[in-house]
Amino acid sequence: MAVVGSLGDIVFSVSPKQVKTFDNMQWNSSMRYATHNRHLKDPLVELTGRDPDTITFSMTLSKYLGVDPDVEMQRLFDKQKAGEVLLLMVGSKSVGRTRWVIQKLNRTFDWFDRSGATLAAKVSVSLLESPGRYGNSGDVIRAGKIRLPSTTYVKDNNREVRFL
Repeated sequence: MAVVGSLGDIVFSVSPKQVKTFDNMQWNSSMRYATHNRHLKDPLVELTGRDPDTITFSMTLSKYLGVDPDVEMQRLFDKQKAGEVLLLMVGSKSVGRTRWVIQKLNRTFDWFDRSGATLAAKVSVSLLESPGRYGNSGDVIRAGKIRLPSTTYVKDNNREVRFL
């Protein structure tokens, strides 16, 4: 089996029994600029920062190639829904300086069997760079997911104060 790369624990590989690879990979980078209009002068352009990079690629999933399309699409969807931060590898090298989250999945169903199971499908995956806070790779802030300890003790002038 030849391993082509991976996205987290999803391995892209080729073997006589299975073909699970990606194609049409595009990596996009952009910068943010602000335009300041000035009276009777040309506008002034100011660099304000870097936008997160994006990567898109497509996968052909087919039972004829040894891959269950429904299972693989569900794995990708579960990672997207959980906001899981993933390392993208191509060959033995990581892609980018940081990790990635799955921003968008587009599924195209090509073939079904008579019971309705998917025989072949194409999946377009859009990844968004997740540099994290203060450059820490892999930090993702999720609204409503902050958990505090149920009880917190703080020592103040040899007194123990309890917060609930």
